Amino acid sequence: MNPSSVSGQGTSADEVLFSAFREQRTPNRRWWLVALLVPALAALAAWASLHEVPGSMRIITANGIKMVSPGMAQEEVLRMLGRPVGRERNAAGQDCFQHGQFSLTEPSTTLYVLCYEGGQLRDVSTRRYSLWGVGPDGTFVPAGIQMGPPPTQATPAPAPPGP
Repeated sequence: MNPSSVSGQGTSADEVLFSAFREQRTPNRRWWLVALLVPALAALAAWASLHEVPGSMRIITANGIKMVSPGMAQEEVLRMLGRPVGRERNAAGQDCFQHGQFSLTEPSTTLYVLCYEGGQLRDVSTRRYSLWGVGPDGTFVPAGIQMGPPPTQATPAPAPPGP
């Protein structure tokens, strides 16, 4: 069988077989637009995530840094930050929740106090706590370090002789 008769044109088999590689394709302009637009949108999203809303605060959690701002619903904040470690009522009568993590190895910790009024976040403040202990000799010892030998059990006093 003659390859030129298969193609139906009077061309050689090599020309038909490799014609796809010889064709000059014009680049698709939409792909260039996408290639330029995607990094620009990523940069814009990164800038927007770092741009703070006035009054907002960054809170460090076990799952990363979260942003909260006044006016957010209490349910939304609790979904972002997780379960609080404490609860109190401030002098203005607002319900305040404490968020943070204590560590046995760190010498201090920060608690974030978020106060709500009418189910909306009104105030955010921080409290820094020292986790240092006082050793048996009165010196300060950082958290996570044993402060001395464990107490020994006192031996019971002998029973008085009976009559």
